[in-house]
Amino acid sequence: MTNDIEIAEFFNRLSLSNFEDMAGKNNEDISSRLKSLEVRFGNDIEELTQLSVSHKTRAKLLHSANTVEFILKGIVDESSLNTQTEYINYLISKLILCQKTVMLLVNILVNKHDRFKFLWKKHDEKDNSNTKDYRYLFHTIYELYGQIYGLCQNIGTAIRDYFHLYHKIKSTLSTRKKDFKVLPVQDSEFQVSERINEINRETENCLLVNPSESILGLSAVRIGLESLIIIKIGDKIRQHIRTKSRNNEIDIRFTSKLKTGDIFHIVKELFPKQKEYEALDKIYDMSIKTVHRAISYPNYISWGCYSFVTEALEKTIGKLNPDNVKLENIIVRLQNEEKLCLI
Repeated sequence: MTNDIEIAEFFNRLSLSNFEDMAGKNNEDISSRLKSLEVRFGNDIEELTQLSVSHKTRAKLLHSANTVEFILKGIVDESSLNTQTEYINYLISKLILCQKTVMLLVNILVNKHDRFKFLWKKHDEKDNSNTKDYRYLFHTIYELYGQIYGLCQNIGTAIRDYFHLYHKIKSTLSTRKKDFKVLPVQDSEFQVSERINEINRETENCLLVNPSESILGLSAVRIGLESLIIIKIGDKIRQHIRTKSRNNEIDIRFTSKLKTGDIFHIVKELFPKQKEYEALDKIYDMSIKTVHRAISYPNYISWGCYSFVTEALEKTIGKLNPDNVKLENIIVRLQNEEKLCLI
């Protein structure tokens, strides 16, 4: 277990290196970690295969070369898993996706780090022959340094998750079928504000990567607004149901059947005289065009949409009375359409 932690910590320590230390790091040191991980991953798969020798379908999944299969089994709503077999296949698929991701990112890291060392040498020699001037050279180095930091943090997190999944699979395999119980998926109310803050950070990061314009900027704004709406409206729905039932233990969950159109239509139903729905509709249409046609859109438009629409939505939804009849009608409709369930 100590060695498991050390492998993840190597990449975390690398991410926190200063410029000089980063440039002084031997690229072979990173490559050697890649080779060690390859061996470790292969041994882990073989061990899990031996533990699954009586289960041909599971053994086949462990050695499958079809990434699509891992996506189909690994990217699911955990609360929908009912049997031990489904749960183990889910964990195995996530484990192998984790393996593939780590190998991909470490290979990218090796190339980025090699490039960083080359540019840092140019910086030390005050050689800006490949850039407009010395400032652009340092800007390129700084940008690359940030990418290496992000790669290392992603790798460290993925490795820790990998070892956690590996031990969880072994534990679940050793559990008798009759003793198996799926753990409940937590989604506590105290996480609401934390999730909204995370949405804001991720949307901002997407817009900051390309300062002038971006293809994905408006899509990030649209997704951010969708999440904001569903979290805020979900909170009002939860309050309504708990007040009506006089039971504070009841919680809600939106199902995978809930789509973008449903989310925006909820706004239209609740606030028919407001113009937020029209703004959301416009943002949605334009984000689809920019992505499908790979057209860049000015970032000031994306910033404006996110800032002003978010502020307007938060105020409007915040004033909504949980006892509103329209909210009751929406709850009934969503339940009938299996887009909302009580837990």
